[in-house]
Amino acid sequence: MEDTLAVLASHFIGVIISSMFYGFTLAQTWRYFRAYPKDRWCMKALVAFLWTLDTAQLALVAASIYHYTIVWQGDITMSSHVSKTFEASMGITSIIAFLVQLTYAHRIWRLSFGNIIVTFFIVLLALAALGSGGAMVVKTVRDPLWDSTHVSNLPASSFYLSSMACDFLIAATQVYFFHKSRTGIGRLGGLITRLTVLVVNVGLITTVDVTLFLILFLVCPHNGAFLVPYILMSHCYLNSFLSVLNSRLELRELVDNDDYACPSIYTIASELA
Repeated sequence: MEDTLAVLASHFIGVIISSMFYGFTLAQTWRYFRAYPKDRWCMKALVAFLWTLDTAQLALVAASIYHYTIVWQGDITMSSHVSKTFEASMGITSIIAFLVQLTYAHRIWRLSFGNIIVTFFIVLLALAALGSGGAMVVKTVRDPLWDSTHVSNLPASSFYLSSMACDFLIAATQVYFFHKSRTGIGRLGGLITRLTVLVVNVGLITTVDVTLFLILFLVCPHNGAFLVPYILMSHCYLNSFLSVLNSRLELRELVDNDDYACPSIYTIASELA
C-alpha cells in the first residue's frame, strides 16, 4: 500500500513538472513556425507531428493521474495497476525519442557527406532503444502491477543505455565535424565554439534525464521516483530538437559575416537549416 501511494505521488509530481515543460514546448513550437515560414514542408510537418505526439503524451499521463485520484479513488486493487493511458504514453515517449534521433542521424549523414558507418551506428542504437522501449510496454501490458515494474530491469536498462549511447554519439559526431571545419580564418573559432556549446548543452538535456531515470529505476524501483524523469523524457527530446532549429537565425547572422565566409561553414549552416 505504501509503495503504491509513493508511486502515485511520483506520478502526480511528474505530471505537474511535465505541464511546465510543455509550456516551453509550446513557446518553442510557436517560435519555430513564426521565425522559419520558408522551411521545407517535410520539416514543418515533422515538427507539427512531434508536437502532436508530445501533446498526446501529456494528455495521457494527465488522464492517468485523473483515473487514480478520481475514478479509482479508494480502490486499492485498481490503484496498484499501471493504467492503460500510462501504457500508451510509454509508447509515445519511445516514438518521439526515436524520431528525433533519426532526424539527427539524417543531418549527420548530410553533414558528413554520406558517412555510412557513423550514420549506421546512430540508426542502429536508435532502433535498439525503440525496440527496448517497445519491450517495456509489452512487459507492462502483460504484467501491469506497479510492484512488478522493477522486474523489467533488462528492457529498461537496454532502452536507456541505447538512448544514452545514441545521444552521446550524435553529439560527439557533430562536435567532431564542426572542429574538422576549422580553417584558421578570422573569428571562425568563435562560431565553432558556439556550435559546440549548443550541441553539448542540447545533448546534456536528454542525457541527464535518461541517466537520472536509469539510476532511480535500478536503485529504488519500488517508490516510483523514476516516473518523474520518465514522464519528462518526451519533452526533453522535443525541446532539445526545437532548440537546435530555433538557434539558426543567430548562427546564420554569424555565417553571413565576411570573417566566416568559407565553404565548410556554409555547409554546416545549410545542414542546420
